[in-house]
Amino acid sequence: MFNRNKTRRDFLKTLLAGTASLFHTFPFLKSLRSEILTLDPRIRVPNPFVTPEGRPILVCINGTDYARMLADGLDVLGGLDRLIDDNQDILIKPNLVYPEEYPTTSSVDSIVATIEAVREISSGVIRVGDCGSVDNQEIYEYLNLEPAVTEAGGELIIFSDTYDVRRDTWDPEIPDFVVFTDVYDAPIIISLCSLKRHRLAFLTCAIKNHVGTVSGPSRVDTRGYIHSFPGESDEFLQVIAETAGLINTELTIVDAREIMAIDGPLRGYGGEIREVNKVVICGDMVAADAYCAQIMEENDETFDSSWVQPTLERAEELGLGTADLNQVEIIEINETSLEELDGRGMPDRFALHRNFPNPFNARTTIRYDLPEPSDITIDIYDNLGRKVKTLVDKKQQAGYHQAIWNGTDRSSGIYFYRIQAADYIQTRKMVLLK
Repeated sequence: MFNRNKTRRDFLKTLLAGTASLFHTFPFLKSLRSEILTLDPRIRVPNPFVTPEGRPILVCINGTDYARMLADGLDVLGGLDRLIDDNQDILIKPNLVYPEEYPTTSSVDSIVATIEAVREISSGVIRVGDCGSVDNQEIYEYLNLEPAVTEAGGELIIFSDTYDVRRDTWDPEIPDFVVFTDVYDAPIIISLCSLKRHRLAFLTCAIKNHVGTVSGPSRVDTRGYIHSFPGESDEFLQVIAETAGLINTELTIVDAREIMAIDGPLRGYGGEIREVNKVVICGDMVAADAYCAQIMEENDETFDSSWVQPTLERAEELGLGTADLNQVEIIEINETSLEELDGRGMPDRFALHRNFPNPFNARTTIRYDLPEPSDITIDIYDNLGRKVKTLVDKKQQAGYHQAIWNGTDRSSGIYFYRIQAADYIQTRKMVLLK
């Protein structure tokens, strides 16, 4: 499917480029431009990260190490290979809109870790790009981004060529919007967002991340039309959803280890940086925005998550995702490294902790504490009480320990893990979800 779409888009790109040259050669043909060059919204690959009942899965990981948080979150979702082929070309679209540090822009370490995660799955071309408020070459140089992207196995690009794109339901007075060809033609788009307050749109996240990619060198058709509405009006907030719907990204990753609260999206506008230590991953951009609005409300005393409802509701009407978080499978993971645990000194009692991630596919980590040297066994049982794996069977020293169970060869369902150490016996439940 991906290769056919890519072939179609490559052909279309060549055809449209040739048609554009005709307009330059024969100016009288410009009156036909909108009819010939206007495309429908980009068609996205359906979200593969859903429950068996079809509910979108959203993972929120608490921690500070982005690469590790990303790996665990993707593991919960079932792995990037559910979305990406082994030779798939990918576009990673970060926030690179102004020469300021994270969280105004995406952090370099998050971009690198995301490229590396994709590279583990695909041998295709991994492009990274955006279009900001100033020349993007200046932004890239400010962040020293090009060598980092190249070393990670990616290709840093600057968007330039555009297509005219519109919905056939729009009124004639609405102008064609312009979408960058590198965005429209990408087989898979990963939206790598920061989480920021925006003085007009209220929230810069999964949906707002794409206003920057729907633009052009003159920034007249799209930006001009969007900002023709009074700030904070329902029309303005709904057009933001319309804009995101022209691009239809496949996967949203929100790096919310730090967020910009109070005002923004720039520090110069009065933004205040708050440490939140979260990463949100979801194949549903609307659910991601709804969840992140709650994060902003929890960490910004001046923010009300209801303010983004016009955007979320219009996005749901357009089929971009799910605005009601009650319809979303939300999985939250707390990351605590063994090194951090070791800093506390020796544990004072036996303990078997909840596995993470949970639910999981197909690997999960089981952590346990030993206050003294002990002979220990950890066994895995299925829902019928049958032992399917002995995970640990040995003597271990006192301290904080972990074991990893890989359930690749097991079917989805409920499993139990049981520890016995000295007189301590404990059993916990976990869910394998493929």
